Formats: sequence, structure tokens, C-alpha cells
Amino acid sequence: MSFYYSIASGSSGNCAVWHAGKTSVLIDLGVSVRALNQALRRIDMQMEDLSAVLLTHEHIDHIKGLATFAKKYDLPVYATFGTAAAILQKLPQAQKNLQTFAGGEQFHIDELHIQSMPISHDAAEPVAFRIDGGGNRLGYVTDTGFLPEQVQQNVAGCDTIVLESNHDVEMLRTGPYPMYLKQRIRGKYGHLSNEDCAKGALALAKAGAKRLVLAHLSDKNNNPLTALRCTQRVLDGSDCEVYVAPRSAMEEPIALAEEEIQCSMFG
Repeated sequence: MSFYYSIASGSSGNCAVWHAGKTSVLIDLGVSVRALNQALRRIDMQMEDLSAVLLTHEHIDHIKGLATFAKKYDLPVYATFGTAAAILQKLPQAQKNLQTFAGGEQFHIDELHIQSMPISHDAAEPVAFRIDGGGNRLGYVTDTGFLPEQVQQNVAGCDTIVLESNHDVEMLRTGPYPMYLKQRIRGKYGHLSNEDCAKGALALAKAGAKRLVLAHLSDKNNNPLTALRCTQRVLDGSDCEVYVAPRSAMEEPIALAEEEIQCSMFG
């Protein structure tokens, strides 16, 4: 059974498991190794079941567990040249795990075909991913100030898409963040708003997406129901299922081979 399982999603940490066919990969490592192992046990997995880790970029909420991980495990960690260079400035011990690639490059991990895609974020060389294999196609797009046309085209046709729905524009405007941080979040190199996520979701649903997972929600400038309703409004009449990734681990994986309840939300 193929599945997607979000272990953490948001500014405090990001980490997910994608299992397709016979291969499992971890996307980002923004939780402690202890928390990761606990989450894997909840779905009857262990670290040895993973083939690799894919990193989107080097911000701490995406690599929090990497230092301990590098000490304990020999699993390859795939990162762009820019991301790897930024990581090694602070974590030289991660060198033994890192497998580097250029943003936009394609490569394989066991039976999975990985296509990386440059995105717009204030990091060294951030990327989104499209992962094909095991009869399933995943698009993973978070931490981007806008949804580049090329990225949207590349993930069109994926049956499962994880898409950032970081903030509600009005909640951000009236919220507690200082002005410089508000400007960063809503800027070209910041984060995708609920409204921009919804626009992208509509186009992707028309292109064949069966499942959409809203991810990287802000705890100060958003909430799951607000994000869900924003996307639901534009998808009215679509058979695309919509999920919201919680800040902590999902109660259970999203099984790709079984019928799902439309517009479900995990808490």
C-alpha cells in the first residue's frame, strides 16, 4: 500500500514520509530523531525502512534533526549544492550523508524518479519535488513566495500534491508579527498564502490531482479551518480530496490505494 504521512508541518518543524511501491523516502528532517522514530513506529516503520532523505532547503524547521541523524545513520541525504553548502557551514559532520544535485536536476532513488524544481524562498537553493514511482505521483511544493509557472506545470498530473497554505492575508496584516517579518512572509521569497494556494489548487485539480494536502500552516497567521475553507471554496464541485497537515503527526497515513473521505482534515 502506498501512502503519504505527515510527521510535522509548520514553522516549528517539517517532515513527511512518502511510500510508493517498495520505496520509502523522508521529505525534510525538521524534527528530532527521537520524535521521528516515535512517529515511524506509529505506522509500523523504522529508520531502516527508509531509502533516503530529501531536503527542500536548509532552514532549521527543515533540518532540525540532521545533526543527530548524521551521527547515528548512514542513510543518504539528498540536497542541492547550495543547500548542502549552507548545511556544512554549521554541520560539517553531515558530509558523509550528503548527496548533492543542482536545482532542476532529475535523479533516481531505487524505483522512484525524482524531479527537483527551483522555487522562490529566502534560502540558498530551495527546491520543490515531483516523485514518480510505484504507480503514484507526488508533487511537494512548500516554502515559496509564489507558485512558479514551471513548477505548476511540472506537478500537473500528480495524483497527490502537498501544497503550502501558510497564511491568511488579513490575519497576517493584523497579527502580532513585526513589520519586517510580515513583509518577508508575504514577499516574493516568503510563503504562499491561503488565497494563492487555492488558485494553484484549482489549476492542479483540473489537471488531475486526486488529493491535496495543505501544509506549512502558520500557527499565528492561519488556522486549519480557515485554510481548508479557502481551498474548498474554489474546488466546489471537484472530486479532489483535501486534507490539512497538522503541526504534529497525522493520526494515520493517507492511503493512496483506498477510497478516502472527501475534504477530510486530520487534527
